[in-house]
Amino acid sequence: MSLFNGQLKRDAIAEYESAYKKHEKSMESLVIESEKLQVKKESLKEAIDYAWEFLNSMKNKPEKFLVQVEQIRIEFKKFENAIYQIEQEFEKNIKTSAGLGAAGVAAGAGVAALGPTAAMSLAMTFGTASTGTAISTLGGAAATNAALAWLGGGALAAGGGGIGAGSAFLALAGPVGWAIGGTALAGASLFARSKNKKAAEEAFSKAYEINKHTNILEATSKEIKSSATIVCETNTELQQLVEKVQALTKTYQNDIKNFQDNDVVMSLLMVLINNTTSAAELINRPIGAES
Repeated sequence: MSLFNGQLKRDAIAEYESAYKKHEKSMESLVIESEKLQVKKESLKEAIDYAWEFLNSMKNKPEKFLVQVEQIRIEFKKFENAIYQIEQEFEKNIKTSAGLGAAGVAAGAGVAALGPTAAMSLAMTFGTASTGTAISTLGGAAATNAALAWLGGGALAAGGGGIGAGSAFLALAGPVGWAIGGTALAGASLFARSKNKKAAEEAFSKAYEINKHTNILEATSKEIKSSATIVCETNTELQQLVEKVQALTKTYQNDIKNFQDNDVVMSLLMVLINNTTSAAELINRPIGAES
């Protein structure tokens, strides 16, 4: 029985290690896809800025028009503010993580290993704190604490498992994931000190949990890719629409009063306003949110 359990333990640890490696690759893929999405969102943000400047430059804008243009500005400012806040607080959290003791050091090292670009991309991609509050609506430390919860730092500070310096596990909170087993999984050495049968049970159990989380990561990566495609298409369509409306209104000196009776021009102008508003909302929409 001892020999059998010894082989069982080796098989279980091998399965655990395989699951762990697959999970790391899935996590790396999720980070990469998040970074790509963030780049595309920032590009769309530039197109929104351009469209907004054009709309804002129109002369004799009616009250309703003014309100709609202001709503666009509010939306893209949310995006700008979220980036600024997380950038400012990211380094501060890394520097002060040592105040949490050994757990803080592990959190700081884990987050730093990802780098500010990856951390920013993940925070902006998932955009929702564990409290359910959108990061873009939070200020200062609250924004960063919410962001770092996904990266392990905040989860550790709150008593969760978090991530170790050499681990690719992120203690993802919210709709996209969950901490695995409530503890940082450092590797197969976790099971080395346990008796054969107990170690096998623990390794199989952890492998099962890891595989479930890997499936979540893979599904989330697909959703991120899909979102990136929509963002890219929206960018192209918005730029084309701005050029078209600019060409039409130029003959009227960009004065709404001069073409307010022209149904074709007014209709296209309203389409531009609506599409720009939708684009501004899109860059702030986190993965997992309803369309």
